[in-house]
Amino acid sequence: MKHLFSRSWLLVALLSAMSGVVIAQEGRPEKNPREQYFIFWGYPENYIENQARMAFSTIDEMLQANPPQKEMTLNRQMALVGLDLLLHDQRNDKAEPFYTFINRRMQRMLDDMAKPVKKGLKIYKLYNDGFVIKSKDATVAVDLIPGGPGKHPFITDSIIYAIAGNCDAMFVSHKHGDHANLKIAKAFAARGKKVIVPKDLWVGVDPLIQQLLVADTSVTIPFDELKMTLHILPGHQDDIYNNIYVMEFKGSGKVAHTGDQYNVEDLRWIDNVHRKHKIDVLLLNCWVNSMERTIRGFGPKVLITGHENELEHSIDHREAYWMTMKKMESMPSLKVPNVLMTWGEWYEYK
Repeated sequence: MKHLFSRSWLLVALLSAMSGVVIAQEGRPEKNPREQYFIFWGYPENYIENQARMAFSTIDEMLQANPPQKEMTLNRQMALVGLDLLLHDQRNDKAEPFYTFINRRMQRMLDDMAKPVKKGLKIYKLYNDGFVIKSKDATVAVDLIPGGPGKHPFITDSIIYAIAGNCDAMFVSHKHGDHANLKIAKAFAARGKKVIVPKDLWVGVDPLIQQLLVADTSVTIPFDELKMTLHILPGHQDDIYNNIYVMEFKGSGKVAHTGDQYNVEDLRWIDNVHRKHKIDVLLLNCWVNSMERTIRGFGPKVLITGHENELEHSIDHREAYWMTMKKMESMPSLKVPNVLMTWGEWYEYK
């Protein structure tokens, strides 16, 4: 009889779970019906999802209240570390709370992109190593991707293509899928906008998708219509071509984006980049080899790291925001402020 009762209770629990109903446990006093939604005994998945929803929402509010700046507040640091914890729990990778979080932030960023920039630069950070740089004359994207699986991307099509539509050109550092997306490149070309890529990527796809890099030689391309000049430095991720882009916005500033730069031999010429280019903002992949040496080579006034919490990596290769904080703490002599940003945030450089 005891076994029959247990099986009957299990069946009731399973049916309740399938119908989305959360019920109170046997022997507990009856609660206000509104409280039943917050009783999760026997439903651990429901608990994890509701906890993630609450945590993502709270972190979003904390980040808005503590925007990116050269000196990080303790509240912002706590928010970023809390985000690290959520993003290193693989149960959240494709769950609704995460999708809601990232798209809410991307929509907020898209709304801000409509505002004109009167002076200096506004730098937006997207998923992974994607950035949008906006001056008073031009808006360009680097390594713009939606992230996630093709059938269920992290950033919705409506938002990612709206962001692309607000940009004048796009630059792709290298051929890996977490930096290069052919559909987005074609969307730029279809609107008559140039896409600059390494010489081994998307050859012959469209005349506006241009393969530019001569091995071991820097290339300079004028974008007169955008009042900017693009300098391409011959970087590598191991032996893969990785264009390093130095974007010179007339009267507004100079920004370098390193893509997935990771090559010991290149350090010899990277040591001297600052002699030729006066870099205002360096957009640096957070796991670059010899981070301190690379920063010294570019000599920027401000550092913004990218590539933290790449969700298509295993959790041991999802470099956390706290890891970037610790790395920068170990380089006090650099005296280069790191404006640590997450998805859907922006920083005004003047």
